[in-house]
Amino acid sequence: MDSTILDIGCGDGSLTSKIFKELIPNCKTMTGCDISEDMIRFANEHYASERVNFTTLNIEGELPDHLRERFHHATSFFAFNWCPRQETAFQNTYDILRDHGSCFAIVTEKVSLYDAYRTLAEAEKWKPWVIDVERYISPYHDSHNSLKEMEQLLGKIGFTTTKLEHKIIFHDYENQENLKGGIMAVVPFKIPDELYDDFFIDLSQEMQMFDTKKYNLKKSTNDSVLNVQILVLYFEKK
Repeated sequence: MDSTILDIGCGDGSLTSKIFKELIPNCKTMTGCDISEDMIRFANEHYASERVNFTTLNIEGELPDHLRERFHHATSFFAFNWCPRQETAFQNTYDILRDHGSCFAIVTEKVSLYDAYRTLAEAEKWKPWVIDVERYISPYHDSHNSLKEMEQLLGKIGFTTTKLEHKIIFHDYENQENLKGGIMAVVPFKIPDELYDDFFIDLSQEMQMFDTKKYNLKKSTNDSVLNVQILVLYFEKK
């Protein structure tokens, strides 16, 4: 009630708006932030209202003074895993929150999509387009103990960790066309239109191999399923 809330990495604003309307309609204001000016422009045009607004912010950049200790709470869904400078991103989150503020976040940890990126980056067929892959891979993808790493990082910054757990989530897209749309929507590489379908076939085959052989999962892309290992976090500034 009467809280100011920041959604970090809001993208086009649709989820921020949905959370406000369906989960926390009694909060004072909901602000979405994202590094992309185009996303924020779209969000303000389509989802802004009297109590919902959007602003451009790089959470691992220099924090503007007017955002320091401004928000009671923060949320972030699949955004922190895009940040190579993890300590800076979480330090900025700490500085954004008021005393006794909190943050709920979901962070992508491991996914066969990242493994497939690395494989295709070495393939002659895809080398020209699949470049700079490490930029798009979660900092926790290769971790042997991501829970410990995250807990130590949050503690170093000054947060008290209330919840920290590992989960595997399964997205069932029901058919291959839906799966293709879901996966290709997040692929960051500029694949030529004429190679789009071939790329998805090779990508999904690699994902299928890693899911079954590396992660021992029963269902994968052949079954129109995307598996994602995540970290679920709830931490407080006390």
